[in-house]
Amino acid sequence: MKELLKDISFKEDDGQLAKMFSSIAEDVAKGLENDYILINNKNKRNRKTSTTQFRQFYEKILELNDKAQGNKKFKTSIFPFVKLLKSKVQYSLSRGNCGLNFVDMMNISIDKVESAEELQNFKYFLEAIIGYMPKK
Repeated sequence: MKELLKDISFKEDDGQLAKMFSSIAEDVAKGLENDYILINNKNKRNRKTSTTQFRQFYEKILELNDKAQGNKKFKTSIFPFVKLLKSKVQYSLSRGNCGLNFVDMMNISIDKVESAEELQNFKYFLEAIIGYMPKK
């Protein structure tokens, strides 16, 4: 997952948003379907990230994005809560509710968000991933 996402950017001027919303989102969805955790820091064990868990984080991003639109104080009023999501993702992992691919995807993506515009594109990226996730 880290290799797949190492060069992502949520800036509109980078010209890669179309690829992120299509092929990269599809590959991420496949990675989440085959997610895992480590037992004793070495043995892998399957731990699929559920659609419900994914949607809970998506809902939080959606909420933050709604607050960010038109907010001139993004860096002080919204940005800290975007970064706070990294600890919530780690907590979800510790509770066994997600796998390491999900953690990597969220952490890398959160680290790329620096503005309200990038937060909105992150939201679109998550929407694209949801579209590629297997339906039950």
